[in-house]
Amino acid sequence: MSIHPHPGKEPLAPISPRPWGKVAPEKEKSTAVRFVLSDRTISIPIGELKRWEHVAGNPETLLILAGREQVLVEGQNLADVRAALDEQRLCELRLTADRPALRTGPTIRRITVEPA
Repeated sequence: MSIHPHPGKEPLAPISPRPWGKVAPEKEKSTAVRFVLSDRTISIPIGELKRWEHVAGNPETLLILAGREQVLVEGQNLADVRAALDEQRLCELRLTADRPALRTGPTIRRITVEPA
């Protein structure tokens, strides 16, 4: 028994985009991660990502060491972002709108990129 109405067939409606970023389809890997900041966009090849640390709290933080740079992500419910990094499927990460909405998943409040 499958949870899909028609196993083996693609769903009729496309999957809704994540407000916080893009993730490669299952069984595919990303070649780079794009960090969309308010004033610029920075792309870092996956091979440059050396380490990431997810720290619980309010706000939660995700510290990513990439080459000679350090990316700090602040927000809530960052476990999905960390999992996408673990699986090498994270393609893009961007700030989420501050609109009050009944949404689940990560909320990205700030992304900063600094020299390590």
